[in-house]
Amino acid sequence: MKDPDASPSAAGYGYQYERALYRIFTAPNAQTRFGIETADDVEEISQTATGSRRVSEQAKLSVQPRKNPLQDSSKNLWKTLRIWLNGLAAARKEHEELQFLLVTNRVLKKGTLAMRLSDALSKQDVADAVVALRTHAAGMTGKPGEIARDVIAYSDADLAFLIEHMSIEDGQLNAQMKQRVIASLHLPEDAVANAEDIYHGLVGFLFDHCQETWVARKSFWTTAQPYYNKRQALVEAFMNGPWEPLPFEKTEFAEWAEKIDPADMLFVEQLTKINMPKNLLMKQFGFYCAAYSERIRLLESGGVLSKDFDLAERVLSDRWEAIHDRHQLDNMTSLDDYGTADYKSVMTKTLFPETFPMKVGRVNSTAQYLFSGTYHRMANADGTHSPIHWHRDAPTSEDES
Repeated sequence: MKDPDASPSAAGYGYQYERALYRIFTAPNAQTRFGIETADDVEEISQTATGSRRVSEQAKLSVQPRKNPLQDSSKNLWKTLRIWLNGLAAARKEHEELQFLLVTNRVLKKGTLAMRLSDALSKQDVADAVVALRTHAAGMTGKPGEIARDVIAYSDADLAFLIEHMSIEDGQLNAQMKQRVIASLHLPEDAVANAEDIYHGLVGFLFDHCQETWVARKSFWTTAQPYYNKRQALVEAFMNGPWEPLPFEKTEFAEWAEKIDPADMLFVEQLTKINMPKNLLMKQFGFYCAAYSERIRLLESGGVLSKDFDLAERVLSDRWEAIHDRHQLDNMTSLDDYGTADYKSVMTKTLFPETFPMKVGRVNSTAQYLFSGTYHRMANADGTHSPIHWHRDAPTSEDES
């Protein structure tokens, strides 16, 4: 890698976008304003009954599982305190309420200096925290020591005010920030399956807005409303646009294969009659189970109706009949004179095209299991309005001997 420090830095910027989105979708109201890379990593300003409230957030991501990014003598901790103290006087004049929030994805131990500052609630706790801050700073050296000396140059009153109004959210809440953002979106049930795509759409939307602003050499500020609008547009796009079926391996085909006896399936008898090899027959049985599972899931979702499946089966039936007609025409053979080779030829052309297109309501599928499994359901003639067959006669005892 060209620069081993580049990836953690890039990850840290990504973490800020996640934190900004979380704040946007948990905002007090749609008019709340948000800044990224302004006075802090993320700022939130909202109106209260008595004035304005500002939340100043510093986000510290660690990509090392066991590393505490807020150790007692870490630059992260002391630089954050210095940033907040440098802007404290101006912020107190401008805003009625202030909150300072330090966020990390790592779990911090109780008793560390950072947690002592965060946990200081009573006046005595705050006073003790000020002493602890000054005591620790006195023993620090190097660049962190220089930053610490800048911090303790402020008055006890300023340090106490900052400690009273600061808190830390550690990895107990923020280890899985993407999931926390997705939960804050409050997606309708029909859009939950596309939650990650919606999340990615919002991250990209925020990134584009930031880039446009920063390229123009301006500070990035926005309200929550554009992101509420974008979330709604993404939800509608996924809910009203075409759906895709689950991949074969994510269906419940294995569970249904345990419940269904292949010997009870008419389509299995018919495929056996035309000598389909056992391994291919069991593969087709798996397709049938997967298609059955997906049919149930789609119907229960409410997004696909029984009539949609009826129409899809009608289309498949028309295709099967056309293949039959072509076979009879090419071979000058009537249906009554079909032998095993004729049935096998029609079955092969029906089940093994180059692609497997199928439309069921809003579902646009190219999944082989749904295509073939639906055909087998139609061959079973159980509940379908468009029955077909792979062979018209069930195996006889003579055939099975």
